[in-house]
Amino acid sequence: MMQERSIARDRLTSFGFDSPGALVAWTICLGTGIRLLLAASAIDLGYGEAYYIAASRHFALSYFDHPPLSYWIAWAAMKLTGSDAVLVVRAPFILLFIGTTWLMFRFTAFLFGETAGAFAALLLNISPLFTLSLGAWVQPDGPLILCVLAATYCIARLANGSDQRHPYLLWAQAGFWLGLALLSKYYAALVPVGVLIFASTSRDHRRWFREPGPYIACAIAILFFSPVLIWNWQHDWSSLVFQGERVVRESRGIGLRWLLDSVLGQAALIGPWIWIPMLLACAHFVREGRANSKSWLILCIACVPIGLFALVALWVPPHGHYHWPAPGYLMLFPLLAQLHVRKLEKGDILAKRWLFASTTAIFLIIGVIGIEAGTGWAHRLLGHTFRVDEHSRGLKWKELRTAMARRGLFDRTQLFVVTSNRAEIGKIDLELGKFLPVVCLCPDPRQAAFSWDSRKFAGWDALIIGTQEHIPDVQRQYGGHFRRIDALDDVDIHRAGRAALKLRVYYAQDYLGSYPLPSAMRAYRATKGE
Repeated sequence: MMQERSIARDRLTSFGFDSPGALVAWTICLGTGIRLLLAASAIDLGYGEAYYIAASRHFALSYFDHPPLSYWIAWAAMKLTGSDAVLVVRAPFILLFIGTTWLMFRFTAFLFGETAGAFAALLLNISPLFTLSLGAWVQPDGPLILCVLAATYCIARLANGSDQRHPYLLWAQAGFWLGLALLSKYYAALVPVGVLIFASTSRDHRRWFREPGPYIACAIAILFFSPVLIWNWQHDWSSLVFQGERVVRESRGIGLRWLLDSVLGQAALIGPWIWIPMLLACAHFVREGRANSKSWLILCIACVPIGLFALVALWVPPHGHYHWPAPGYLMLFPLLAQLHVRKLEKGDILAKRWLFASTTAIFLIIGVIGIEAGTGWAHRLLGHTFRVDEHSRGLKWKELRTAMARRGLFDRTQLFVVTSNRAEIGKIDLELGKFLPVVCLCPDPRQAAFSWDSRKFAGWDALIIGTQEHIPDVQRQYGGHFRRIDALDDVDIHRAGRAALKLRVYYAQDYLGSYPLPSAMRAYRATKGE
């Protein structure tokens, strides 16, 4: 065993690092620097991120789309700094990924040794989904993967004989992290399901069902989750019902094509050069089975989200939500790293070349994304294949703020902003939300319906802003809700000196307060006697 570890460390030295800790430190420093650079200078907030920021301006116990932790983090960043700049709101999520990388190192090192831990941290940072999206963007998945990993680390220590003198303390820590994970996203509840499968299939761990530790952890997790339950109780359980009904509401029958779409999308986001070896590593450790309790715990926890969302994709089109099984894939990085170390110990030159190629690939991807964000070359080259909203996700809409300020509209009283689609409310709110209330008067506003009560703006004037795609006929959409609507000059959004997007702007007088609220919002107002 000592000889194998020495060989593994020698292989690590061949990569230019004298210790696992050095590789982890370089991974964290370089990865964080790139993410900060992209956040500060290249990629603007996408529609989803901007939507979360718009919702985060209004502190609440929970929110319609997701539990509140990511919203609270963004709210705190804006309150502490007084700014909603892209770097300010993304910085906390970039810092969280530093913690995730370090935890991946420690978690894998506990299971398989520090060399495997260092490679697991590196592999996590060269996967496009994790290093770019979950590691830097304002969304619930960043806090989720950190907390899921921390909770699993605690379970792994309990399952493998660590700190047995204080097991209840470890169970309490697992409950704490699971509670925070539940405050990030609902399907953190899949982690206990994986632990349940592990305990049920492991003879040495079935005793957990008779011990108070797991129940202590669940009680703590539920306590942390209680703000979400309170909010849902106040709002007619709207968020939980919405998430639960999505599978039924969007079902279109069994479709193998949707499953294939989902699998290929997941492979593309993880990075095919990582995804395929990851599945091979998974298959390798499946053959070892329950005899290896360390890998078996990981497999049990990983299989639940990956398997569940594969089944869901059989009858619901993925609609681009390829990142949903991410917590499951997160668990497989330690297995991939351990298999990689075993190959290096055997002198497999292909393993070394694969790691170099995989690292090179992520730098190429980052370069391509950064250049596209700054110049829009891909849209100009393949413009006919891009939808308007896909192309405009990373655009900076600064011209909108400038145009409204030039008209002196920020100085007017009793003026609010109307958007016609929840996809655009965040981008508009990012530019105008510090000066004017921004609401979404549309059939499906999601959280925007809870941020402002549009009836309070009765008698106010409004700016109606949006793309032609979402405001094809302003009179038909809003003519019955305002006394008069006049067109103002359009606002062109530029990229690299070229007009890339056109925003329609209208001035509407005397809002009648008559736009119908969504059913969940009406129920909430009824409970308040409004």
